Amino acid sequence: MMMKVIFMPPALARRGNARPLQLLLALLLAALITTPAQADSDWPTKPINLLVGFSPGGGADTLARLVARELQNELEQPVVVRNIAGGGGIVMATSLKFAPADGYTIGLAANAAFDGMPWLTDLRYTPDDFSYLTTVSELQNALVASGNAPFSTWEEMIAYGREHGLTYGSISPITRLFINMVAEKEGIRIRIIPMRGGLETMNNLIGGHIDIAWSAGVHQSFLGNGKIKVIASLNKTRLRTSPKQPSITELGYPVDYTSYFMLAAPKGIPPKILERLSTALYRASKAENVAMLAEKRMGFPNIVLTAEELEEFIQNGSEAYRQAADELY
Repeated sequence: MMMKVIFMPPALARRGNARPLQLLLALLLAALITTPAQADSDWPTKPINLLVGFSPGGGADTLARLVARELQNELEQPVVVRNIAGGGGIVMATSLKFAPADGYTIGLAANAAFDGMPWLTDLRYTPDDFSYLTTVSELQNALVASGNAPFSTWEEMIAYGREHGLTYGSISPITRLFINMVAEKEGIRIRIIPMRGGLETMNNLIGGHIDIAWSAGVHQSFLGNGKIKVIASLNKTRLRTSPKQPSITELGYPVDYTSYFMLAAPKGIPPKILERLSTALYRASKAENVAMLAEKRMGFPNIVLTAEELEEFIQNGSEAYRQAADELY
C-alpha cells in the first residue's frame, strides 16, 4: 500500500492549528499501517485461486469444482478454478511453486506430481517446496487389460508376456517406473507406448492397440460392460471396486502406489493463515456432496487426511520414490 507523505512548511507548523494537524496525520498513519498479525487475522479478504492439474470436464475437474464451492462457503470468499493441465500435474505444480505464499493460491493434483515426479524427471521444484493441506479421495490404481485379452489373472499375464512380450500404455514416469520393475523381475520384454491421458489409454486397450496399462480410476466406467478387466490392484490393498483382484503387495512386490487427489499450497504461508486454510479445505473435502460424487459417481473412496497426515504421507512417498529411482536409473 502506497502512502503519501505530507510535508508541512515551518510557517504552517508555527500556526495555532499545528497540533490538530499533527493529530490528524497520526490517526491517518495508524489507519494505513496494518501489522502482519492483523493481516493474518483478516485473511481472506479477496478471492482464492484453485489451480487444477487436469483438463476441464473430467472427473477430477468436477471434483475440484465441488470442493471449490464448499471452500467458498467455509471462507465466505469466491474461489476461482483455473485448469492447468499437463504432465500429470507437473505443469500445475510448477505454477503453484512460484505463486505468492499468501494463502490465495492453492492447487489440486494427484500426489505423484509432488512426491514422485521430482525424482523421475528434471523439474523446477522439489517435494519440500510446498505445504500439504488435505486429500479429497483415494485413487483406484489398477493394472488393467482389454476384456478380450487372452489372460485374466496376474499369473496368466506373466506367462503370456514371457512367450509373446507385452505392450504397455504409460501416461507418466511413475507408471514407467512400475512396469520397468515388473519387466526386470519377471524377465518379460515389455514395449512402452506413451499415452496422453486415461481415456486415450482405455480406447487403445479396447481397440487392441496395447495389451495392458496403468489406470488411476477411469477404467471403472468400462468394467460393467466387460470392455476392461482389472488384473491387479496397484494400491497396497485390494480395491473397493475390484475386491477379487490381488494387490501388488500380495503378488510379492514390496511397493505401495496408494495415491490421492490432494491439495497443496506454496511453502511459506504464515502459520495462522495456513492453519485456517487447511482446516477449511478439510471440512470442504468431507462435505456430503463431495463425498457422494467421489464415492458414487467416480468410485473413489472419500478418504480425507489432515495436513499433518498428508505431510507424513508425502515425505514417506518421496523417500520411497527416491530409492526406487536410484535402483532403476
